[in-house]
Formats: sequence, structure tokens, C-alpha cells
Amino acid sequence: MEVNVDQVRPRLRGDVYVMRVPEGAYIRSNLGGSMLKGASTYEWIQRIAPLLDGTKTLGELCASVPEPSRAALAKLVLLLLDKGYVKNALDDRPHTLSGELVTTYAANISFIEYFTDSPERRFEAYRDSSVVLTGSGPLLQALVNSQLRAGVRTVPLAPFAESPFDRDRVAEHLGASRAQDPEQQIVYRDADAQRLDLVAADATMVLHVADRPMIERARQLPAAAAAAGAAFAQAVVSGDEAWVGPVIGENDDPTAWDSAWRRLFALTSDLVGADLRDHPEVEPSEFLRGPTVALVANQLCFAAFRHLAGIDKGAGPDHLVRFDLETLETSKHTFLPHPLALPAVPDDPARLAALVAAKPVDDEELARRAVDFVDPRTGVFAEVTERDYEQLPLFVSEVVVSDPVGLAGGSFPVHGCGETVVESRERAVRRALEGYAAVMVDSRKGDRLYGLDVLTGEPVEVDAAEVFPARTAASGTDWSDAVRAAVVAAVNDTAVAALSTATEPLPQLDPDAAELTPRGERYLKLLGIVEESFEVHDLSGLLGLPTFAFTTPAGTVAYVSGLDVAAALEEGLERTLLAYQARATGQPGYAPAPVPDLPEWLRGSAAGGATGAGPRSVTLDEVVAGLTGEGGRVVAVPLDHDASLARLSPFVVRVVVLHG
Repeated sequence: MEVNVDQVRPRLRGDVYVMRVPEGAYIRSNLGGSMLKGASTYEWIQRIAPLLDGTKTLGELCASVPEPSRAALAKLVLLLLDKGYVKNALDDRPHTLSGELVTTYAANISFIEYFTDSPERRFEAYRDSSVVLTGSGPLLQALVNSQLRAGVRTVPLAPFAESPFDRDRVAEHLGASRAQDPEQQIVYRDADAQRLDLVAADATMVLHVADRPMIERARQLPAAAAAAGAAFAQAVVSGDEAWVGPVIGENDDPTAWDSAWRRLFALTSDLVGADLRDHPEVEPSEFLRGPTVALVANQLCFAAFRHLAGIDKGAGPDHLVRFDLETLETSKHTFLPHPLALPAVPDDPARLAALVAAKPVDDEELARRAVDFVDPRTGVFAEVTERDYEQLPLFVSEVVVSDPVGLAGGSFPVHGCGETVVESRERAVRRALEGYAAVMVDSRKGDRLYGLDVLTGEPVEVDAAEVFPARTAASGTDWSDAVRAAVVAAVNDTAVAALSTATEPLPQLDPDAAELTPRGERYLKLLGIVEESFEVHDLSGLLGLPTFAFTTPAGTVAYVSGLDVAAALEEGLERTLLAYQARATGQPGYAPAPVPDLPEWLRGSAAGGATGAGPRSVTLDEVVAGLTGEGGRVVAVPLDHDASLARLSPFVVRVVVLHG
């Protein structure tokens, strides 16, 4: 394709490096490397490189060399243009920077050029931005120095009083910077915690630093910046860590930092500032001194530079950068919106109709989606891991679940087991989903919540206190699957209490004679291999659905219910095998939750005790009838107070029984 040489103004990228090789020239940049063959290629590139500064068109460059060389020059430049080592500066927007400023800030301009177009114009826009710096102490002093070095013309500065602020030191920074950029200046503003709107007035962006956990101010400033039409970012120190970001654009949600902080202390409940209040009395970290102060300030300044230069604009405020003040390590941590940081949303019964028809989410898909919810510091889940757990006879995985509103007393682990590591992980993720949803309540929704009548599908109001915190939460691949699991869980909750109504020993079930699932048969065989003795007693007559107590010489392992006899037996055998594995390996962390012992007098023998037909499978309608009695209702309430988790899977349910 023929190219108009007058429509190309070639500009060699600042990160290009050329090396002579036997084949010709090897050229590379941050985009990658290429081999350009030809005996004279290296010399050609070296000769024309100084001319590729974006000031002349390709036609003008060709006119400056002898006619026999023009075609070769044009071909080489167009090749470099095609591979990205040369950019067409003709499309760049005009700028008014002087040659001296372009030279002074050449590195900054070159950095912008790597990511986008019009680097001089973008740097000029950054330079002319009103970036208000606020906060206190040495961090604010270092941030001023960083901003001056980055090339901002005027620095509006609003120091707060909780930490000493050395204006003389800032004046020294300004004097040193003006030696190369005489136009720079600092303009002081009053900092009043009650009038943060004045701090952010007329700002293009507000940058806030706090060397101690001034959390209330950190939560309020983004809204003040948003009201002024400004972008926002900050660095807040708590303990021996500094948290930088997120960068909140002028059109982004100003609650993003509030969400990030709430997610952070949901996994680290002892974090200073977890109460969301300012703590000016807390002494700054002993490691926040000298170079660490400058490094934290530089991190924040760099984030602002990228945003205002248009490099990261539109990326969205979805992550923080953690800076370890002791080790100087940094790490990036993504987060999701926290429900309590967002405006309250009333409980809406209209959403319930969509649940019944919603697309199923199986275990594999759930585990895939959950990846976006995992972060060791700011995630809904901290990690999915096998730790050092023994993986025989069952595979065991663990998920650490955050405590989003403080109902759980801190983050907590849940476990999943299975016959493969994939299965154990998928099950652990599902347990984590249930555990989180059970303690994620937004009390702003009011004292009444809506659910669906299990039998009729009609919306029904229930007391919120009957739902949260949910002692039992169940989930499924779809709504009906979750409702069945939640109804069974509600009945199983009454198993121990039902023992008091027993008038004679409960019949002992012989697992070898029972009809088992293929998995149940494998579990039974494994229990025989490890020589774990156990007994199964039938509580089905007390509860109205298949329910069994599994006991070992070490105590009762579990009370398990189900609509289907074989499925309930399979689950009980699995818990018995898991309990043995935890005890035999000295790893009690993943053992089934402890339950009260089945009283000795209720442990009937296989040959004696209660008589009659063995346990039978039942329908959901039969179980609901047994729960409600005359005139009652069973209501399935979705545990969806975190909209992000509801998008992961909306099928997490708590069943409430309303008696007539």
C-alpha cells in the first residue's frame, strides 16, 4: 500500500535500543524485539535516529538525503513505524511547552509516550493541573517534593495539624526544584476538617496522605473531591503498612476507598482504624522515616501522574497498593464494593421473581467466578488452599472467609473435602459462599425482609431477626436446589432437640445392608480399610425425613438429614471418614463441627430397639408439611445483602418457618 510521506512525521520511541549483529541490526523496546536484516541496516538506523524527533515529515527527511537513498530511507522508517518503534507524531495534539521544559522533563514525557499519544500535550495538561496536596507530617512534605519533581507548575497545599509539618523544609524543596523550573510555586490553603469542601475547591485532583490512621477524614475526602469535580487518591498508614490508592476518577464512585478499607478490616479485624474513626493519638510507625517516607509519597505521586496524563484514565478504582514499611515490599490488592459503603437499597420483593428463572451456576462455574473474590488482604475470601493438610483418604481444601460487618468475630476458615483436589476446592468455595452470606447483613434494609413461600412461590415478609445472622445457610446450583438444601438444613437444625422427644432407643442401621450411592460404597470400604468402627442410628421417625446419627468410639460425629436416604447416608459416611482423617493426622481444623453426643440409652442395637419399616426417601412437600403443621408457611429468604456476591451466585438461602 502506497503511503503519503507528507502524512507521516516519524518519531523514534524513547525506549528503543539498537544493537549491531552479524545479520544486520537487532532493535528492541518495551514492546519487544525484532531482527532487521541487511549489512547496512545498523548504520542506517544510527544515522537517521537523531532525525526521527517528530519535527519533520518523512517527505522532508527523504528530501534531505541523496535521491538514490530516499527509497531505502522511506522503506526503513515505514518498517519501524509498522513494528511500533517509530510513532507518527502528525496525530499528536499541539503543545506550548518550551524547548527547555521538554528537555527538563524528557523522562516524564518519554514515559507518557510509551503508553499513549501526544506526550508533550498530555504532560502540559498535567503540569497545569491543580493537584491539591493535603494531609500532615513528613509524608506531606515528601509528597510536595514528589509533585515538584514531577513537573506540576503550582502546588496548592493544605496541611492538617495532627503531625508536625516543616514549612521551611518544603521551602527548601521548592528552591531546589525552581533551579531547573523557575515557574513552580506553592500556594497554601487552610485545612479544616469541618470544611473539606474548601480543601478540594477548584481542584483537578486531590491527594491526601496520613502518617497515622485518620480514617474518618480519609472516608470523607473522596466525596469532597467528587463534589468539586476532582479526581482523588491517597496514602494512609496503619501499623507498619501504607495503603496507596485507589485512584478515583472525577466520574468514578467516591465510596471506593471506603469499600477498600472495609474489605481490608473484614479480613484484619485488629487493624488500627477498623472502627472507621480518626486516630491522631496513634504514633506513626517506627519504619516511616527517611527513604520509606519518600517511597510512599512517590507511589502516590506516580499514581496521580498516570491518571492525569491519561495513561490509566478509565481503569476504575478497583485496587490498593500495599507498601510494607519494614521490608519495602509492595503488592497490589483488588477489592469489590462493600455494601455498607454504598447507599442503602431497600429490600425489594420484585427481585425474587428473577431468582426462580435465573441461570444455574454449577460448582465448576462457581469456583471459576470466585477467583475475582479472592485476595489475601482485601478479598471477600482471603485464599483457597490445601495448607499442609493430609490429603488421604480425602482431599481437603480451605477458604478463609472475611467478616464483612463484624458478626463473625473476625475472619474464619471453612473447609471442603472430596475425592479429588478439584472437588475439594469447589466444595470449599461453596461453603465459603454460604458462610459469608450468612453473616453479611445490611441492617439498613429494615426489620422486615422478603422471601418466597416454598410451596406457592408467593412473596412473604419475615422478621429480619429470624434471618440474620443465619445459623444455617444453604446453596445450590439453582433456586430450587438451594431451597431444598435450605429446608433440609432447617430440619437438621432440630435434630438434637428432637432427641428429647424420643421414648425408646433409636434403631441401628447396618450400612452394609443399606442401599448406598456408589460414592457411599467407596466411603464405607475406606472406613473398613482404616478400621474405623462406627454406628449409624436412625432418627427419621423423629424428624419426618431421613436423618441419621453417626457415632464412633471418639464420640458422635454428625447428625445428617436428606430427602433421599442414600444421599444422607453418603454425607454421613463422608463426615465420619473426614473425622477419622482429622483425628488420625492430628489436624482438627477441618474436622466436622462438633455436635452433642447421642445419649447411650438412645443407641439401639441392630437386633433390638424400635421396630418397623426402615427409613424411606421423602418429597419436599412432605417435609414442609411436617415443619409447618396446620396453617403455617415455610419461607425461603435469599441471603443477598452483598450485591457482588449475589452476582457470583444468587442461590444462597435461609429458610424461616412461620407457624399459623
